[in-house]
Amino acid sequence: QFLLHPPPFLPGPSSRAMAATEPQKRKIEEAGSSGANNGLAVPQGPKPPKAYKNGEFLNSHDARLIRVMCELQEPGQRLDENHADNIVMFFGSARAKPKAQYEEALRRAEADAAARPEDAGARSALERVKKQAFLVPMFDVTTELARRLTEWSKSRAAEGKATYAVGTGAGPGMMEAANKGAYLAKGPSVGFGISLPFEDRLNPYVTPELGFEFHYFF
Repeated sequence: QFLLHPPPFLPGPSSRAMAATEPQKRKIEEAGSSGANNGLAVPQGPKPPKAYKNGEFLNSHDARLIRVMCELQEPGQRLDENHADNIVMFFGSARAKPKAQYEEALRRAEADAAARPEDAGARSALERVKKQAFLVPMFDVTTELARRLTEWSKSRAAEGKATYAVGTGAGPGMMEAANKGAYLAKGPSVGFGISLPFEDRLNPYVTPELGFEFHYFF
């Protein structure tokens, strides 16, 4: 059989609860207006910080994933803002030096080894410097290659074509050589650096707006 008329309304638990709380609500309002609070002043309600402004939380272990995401999103936004759509990455030894710096390092190492002939550490340091000699001509070649690439990219921009920026790990050695080439050509010079205890800054040829320092190194 079908019900032709809806059943009469029966107040449910929620309705009864609402009816029961109305007198209580009036009592709370009356107590507040009369200042009655067992002799105690009504405290001001708390105002907690937003989670995304909570520095203690953002630097905690639990927020590690958020920090990793920031190191992906923020660099991406800056690269987009500076139109660094295509980057040619230069990789190479951080120990490479231009000729003048290498010769000075070699002179110091030879003098130290001569002053302490019995010191195995001084002899080992001299050998390490000597092994870097083959990198000296490569430093200048890298600078020149990065300079030419940047000038070529600038000529493409004038024709409305896609451009290419020089990119490195922002450290010394071959990385600095490449960034220097882009700098000499007055073009963008991207540096993706990492936090290291013995390097507190990126190399001086990185474009400031395109310089990044990452804590997480994947």
